[in-house]
Amino acid sequence: MLAKPKSSETEIFSSWIAQFAKHLEQKDAQSITSLFLPDGWLRDFLVFQWDLRTLHGHEQILAYLLLNLQNPNDSTNRTTNPVSNFTVASDEHFKPSPGGLPGSISGGFTFSTPIANGKGMVTLVQAPASRDQEMSEWKATTVFITLDSLKGHEESDVLRDIYLRKPTWTESREARWKKTSEEPEVLIVGAGQSGLQVAARLQQMRIPTIVLEKDEHVGDVWRRRYSSLMLHTPKSHHNLLYQPFPANWPDWTPGHKLADWLEQYPISQDLLVWTKTQVVPSPSYNWETGKWTVTVNKQGELVTIHPRHLIVATGFLGAPYIPTFDGQEQFQGQILHSDKFSSGAEFAGKRCVVIGTGCSGADIALDLSTRGAASVLIVQRSSTCVQPATTVAELLYHAFPEDVPVEVSDFKAHATPTRRLFEILAQMRDLYWDREKGLIEGLRKAGMQVDMGPNNAGVLGLAYTRYAGTDIGCGEKIISGQVKVKSGVLIQKFTHDSVVFEDGSSVEADVVILATGYHNMNETLRELLGNKVVDQTPSIPTTPLDEEGELSAGYRPTGHPGLWFAPGSFPNSRLCSKYLGIQIQAMSLGYM
Repeated sequence: MLAKPKSSETEIFSSWIAQFAKHLEQKDAQSITSLFLPDGWLRDFLVFQWDLRTLHGHEQILAYLLLNLQNPNDSTNRTTNPVSNFTVASDEHFKPSPGGLPGSISGGFTFSTPIANGKGMVTLVQAPASRDQEMSEWKATTVFITLDSLKGHEESDVLRDIYLRKPTWTESREARWKKTSEEPEVLIVGAGQSGLQVAARLQQMRIPTIVLEKDEHVGDVWRRRYSSLMLHTPKSHHNLLYQPFPANWPDWTPGHKLADWLEQYPISQDLLVWTKTQVVPSPSYNWETGKWTVTVNKQGELVTIHPRHLIVATGFLGAPYIPTFDGQEQFQGQILHSDKFSSGAEFAGKRCVVIGTGCSGADIALDLSTRGAASVLIVQRSSTCVQPATTVAELLYHAFPEDVPVEVSDFKAHATPTRRLFEILAQMRDLYWDREKGLIEGLRKAGMQVDMGPNNAGVLGLAYTRYAGTDIGCGEKIISGQVKVKSGVLIQKFTHDSVVFEDGSSVEADVVILATGYHNMNETLRELLGNKVVDQTPSIPTTPLDEEGELSAGYRPTGHPGLWFAPGSFPNSRLCSKYLGIQIQAMSLGYM
């Protein structure tokens, strides 16, 4: 008897998609759930709900589908009635092919609803055969399903006319900016990478938008950071939307170079940015008209505008956290927060103490040692996850290859739910632990406490919660003894020339740098929006991730109409700006 020929990846994937489509058409939540592994993941961006959700395991997935498939007239899920026209992707980036997990198949698909176009991605693995099955079945370990655009409201195409007679490009831009200044649909607070990328996306979606920046120049927030600052991710990870870096851009971007790139971004993207402009506390929302009243101080002039949507793009972090210590007023040296640290050259010949072993603390200790400090002591309160930049680069270049369009990499990266990513990273722990054994053991021998982060997920897992861990050279300084470590002991007090620890030891110091992090954004939001608006908003991003692993209140409804938050990393804002724009469009069209 001839053996049955082995099915191709495309055949296996197409068969699974056909079942998924059929059960969706029948609104059969139980059968859809059966297509997943028992511990599978469903990540839904705006398809079954107007929200960004992640469900894990059969129980959660089934409950979610039952709620949303069987209530088609509910305003939260109008996009789902019906979901149809599923097509398996055939392009080089999303066609079914071996996945990243051993023995898996990953591929993309498109679909439509009466009002929208959608796309998604699935990773399949072979589930073990059960007692009543002779052969194993292909089941989904992850499904990512998203709305890609609203029909008739897709992003603008590239301008292709060679000659514009009336109006000219300049006249058109000036007219658009004038109208937007008078009647903005959206007001974005903050012209950092998130605010700018959201603005660029909204412009392509023809949504009139103003961006406010309190500094004199876009990028000044980076210019104020220490001069040796380098981004701790490779360049392919932090490209800007629609505008990748030049081919000769450094692999590791200097912070001040990024500042210049951000400053020219609104010029090349034709964004309307008001610099030296701040919101006057506190904006008010008119629940009858659905508009905000926002007064801003625009370079000394008070201007009142009435946008329908207010997007806060000031990041997760609030004001610097500056602890106080007994006796610090008698200390004759200098105490400053890392936020005010500029260059180690200022402290050449000084005895320096750095409090904190996160990224800033380690970078600053390295800079001080390199630039001639007489001594450097770094104080560690508790264990720190440390991985070399080369490891981080290897992982991120795998996720964001330089020869793949960044929008493709963004979608594929988001196809793996965040908490599933943590599981995968934890499974790689032993591999990286063995490779980094010399660094880790050397740091421990020097007195530093080192771990692999929460759930052993390493630096990339930690990046979602504590923004710490990438070693760009301080580790070798610690191992060689050029940077000393004081670990597991808190500061008790200051004297006129020293820092005294709780174990009774002390160290003479000329300068103490507090790399102690930042408050969450709650108080900053209250200063910006006022207590009334914050208290009326159920979902505030006081922590980076919610219980499902999604950005807390990021790019999704906050519970307060017309109020949005745009936090997170470069990939977050590059991709999720699309979903924020779709929600704004959906509200204006009455879909949401």
